[in-house]
Amino acid sequence: MSLTRYPDYKHSGVDWLGEIPSHWKIERFKNVLDLRKITVGDTKGDYTLLSLTLQGVIARDMVNPKGKFPAEFDTYQVVEKDDLVFCLFDVEETPRAVGISPCTGMVTGAYTVGRAKVGTSAQYLYNFYLSRDQHKAFKMYYTGLRNVIRSETFNAIPCPVPPIDEQIKISNFLEKETAKIDTLVAQQEKLIELLKEKRQVVISHAVTKGVNPTIKMKNSGVEWLGEVPEHWKILKIKRLSAVQRGASPRPIDDPKYFDDEGEYGWVRISDVSSSNGVLRNTEQKLSVLGSSLSVKIEPKQLFISIAGTVGKPCITAIKACIHDGFVYFPNLKINPWWMFRIFEAGVCYGGLGKLGTQLNLNTDTVGSISIGVPPDQEIESILNSIQITLEKFDGLISEAQKVIDLSLERRSSLISAAVTGQIDVRNYQSKEVA
Repeated sequence: MSLTRYPDYKHSGVDWLGEIPSHWKIERFKNVLDLRKITVGDTKGDYTLLSLTLQGVIARDMVNPKGKFPAEFDTYQVVEKDDLVFCLFDVEETPRAVGISPCTGMVTGAYTVGRAKVGTSAQYLYNFYLSRDQHKAFKMYYTGLRNVIRSETFNAIPCPVPPIDEQIKISNFLEKETAKIDTLVAQQEKLIELLKEKRQVVISHAVTKGVNPTIKMKNSGVEWLGEVPEHWKILKIKRLSAVQRGASPRPIDDPKYFDDEGEYGWVRISDVSSSNGVLRNTEQKLSVLGSSLSVKIEPKQLFISIAGTVGKPCITAIKACIHDGFVYFPNLKINPWWMFRIFEAGVCYGGLGKLGTQLNLNTDTVGSISIGVPPDQEIESILNSIQITLEKFDGLISEAQKVIDLSLERRSSLISAAVTGQIDVRNYQSKEVA
């Protein structure tokens, strides 16, 4: 795809916008968009419930509802097909603050709803606002602690406006080109999911069958283990270590329990989720008092989450304190990475619930899990084999993620360039990918 710039430009008069094609105009939102608020009242049963999400405006399932629902919908407002829905509060924290409605429905009264005026394309306005929102580039218009864009401020925001036929061409261009990018991203996301599934199979097989395909097997008597190498022991985790729960200083939001220079990190599930299995830092540290009221664990110790994202293992590389949403193994008589890989595979939780938020774990249930225990030297050999294989999978996952990141960056840049006139798409012709 080869696109050039317009032949002539002029300064827009807006510092953050810079130059625009010389035949384009600058209009305030109030001149291209009608804001309106019509509450559904007693007619709420006539409307589909809509929500503004990262994927845009979507219909909610009222038969099998998921997430939070209000007790009443009377104050919700009417949205018609092609109306624009804006979230003008908590803008900085909202993943996507604009959407275009695919149908008639109702949205929360907290949102701002607008309809493109005659001579303006709703899709073009959507793409323009999205191009700014993706980078949270309207910060200069925020007010208050909740980063609100007030209605009068919103109405005064300048917007580049090409002739209507050009708006439509820009929207058509973006629809086709972003669809190609979205297809590529979806393919890479599917590849990543497949690689992660295969990764889990590798781990699961190694911690239950070992890596020697010719070894003689026996029935373990444990459903999730099945057959294991004949010379492996079958032991409950509590035979290998006590299982103990963390503790929290109370009340946990008291600043006296925290110190940026503290010796012990304060572990939260978000720290574990971003750790990739090895805890190297935490967002917060505890004071001497705070750490004395929690549970201290030293480097190279294993712990798992039993609240939030349940069943997630982690090994410390630092001194840290864990709260009662975690359990740990204070005197583990086995390489902690063997246990880590077992928990990582997740199959040991069979019968206890689904890995994630539905597991029911506590010190007793974790301690009662039976696992296969090879000799120490064999454990080291299996762990090394797992690591070599996982590095290959992780490398492929990383490459696929790079493709996704670059594609999304290109998508964002393409939208921004088109709606600000940095590329001329008037003579664009789509080339379908075979």
